[in-house]
Amino acid sequence: MTDGVSRASVRIPTLEHLWIPTLDGRSAAIGLAMYSPCRPVIVGAQRMLWGATRALGPAVLPGRRGEWTDPVDTDAWRHMTADWRQEFGRWDSIALYRRPQTTRSGCALVLIREGKSLGFVRVTTSATRARHEFDVMLGVHSASPETFRIARPLAWGSEGAWGWLATESVPSYPLAAVRNSRDRDPVVREIGAILESSLPRPDDVPPHWVGSHGDLSPWNLRLQRRRVVRVIDWEDAAFAPPGSDAVYAAATAAATFSLPFAVEGVEQEAVDWVRSVVEARRSPVESAHSVNNRVLALLDASPCWTPRTAE
Repeated sequence: MTDGVSRASVRIPTLEHLWIPTLDGRSAAIGLAMYSPCRPVIVGAQRMLWGATRALGPAVLPGRRGEWTDPVDTDAWRHMTADWRQEFGRWDSIALYRRPQTTRSGCALVLIREGKSLGFVRVTTSATRARHEFDVMLGVHSASPETFRIARPLAWGSEGAWGWLATESVPSYPLAAVRNSRDRDPVVREIGAILESSLPRPDDVPPHWVGSHGDLSPWNLRLQRRRVVRVIDWEDAAFAPPGSDAVYAAATAAATFSLPFAVEGVEQEAVDWVRSVVEARRSPVESAHSVNNRVLALLDASPCWTPRTAE
């Protein structure tokens, strides 16, 4: 332990970017719940392992045992954790996820005390990005949305090259991904309406663009009990062509679950915007069957939009 915090962890095969604490069964289960699979069979397996871990302890988890190291430089880590203690008090273990994407560095972590989640923290390489996400989440949470839930943002800060955002605890049990348009479409519409009124509009934004979450994929649209949708990851919220969120959400769901892809009433500008976003997020080493590449193939093969009408 360092400063009373256990660093003992296990990394499950195929989940090498997730350090699950092994201090006790409940803490390990919280760490396991950080993984956000989409396919129902994998979610089902995760839930069974989650239940076994809570009941029998972390020994049931397969994988490589060891200790996590500071995910950022040691001085910055020491100063950031001091700030978090001001917000949450002390914790005895951490569940740590290091983002594997080459285009998105940083980490996410859950602070745990005595088998209970104290709060969630995301660390990024941009203080500006952390402040932006905090402001967006504060506006959305204050709007008291009807069709979805969002974690209450608590604080943000920076240390050197790093920025961080802290929120209240998120559900610490495995959540399913939103699969169908019945659950998704009302959320997309309400998010657009809230962001339209809460986001500051830069002068260079086209007047017809609307508020957009920017990443409404199945891994960011999670389904809680009683079909309550929880929306996460607001760092890409900005203005975009009308229909962009609908196209991106439908395309990523179709690529993830092998569903038909169709979006009505959107214009080519929205499709082009989604294509540019996916291409920017795509890694050069991704396989041809990656979700990003499948989304691009769907956009190219499915003429489900209409040209923008000249004004």
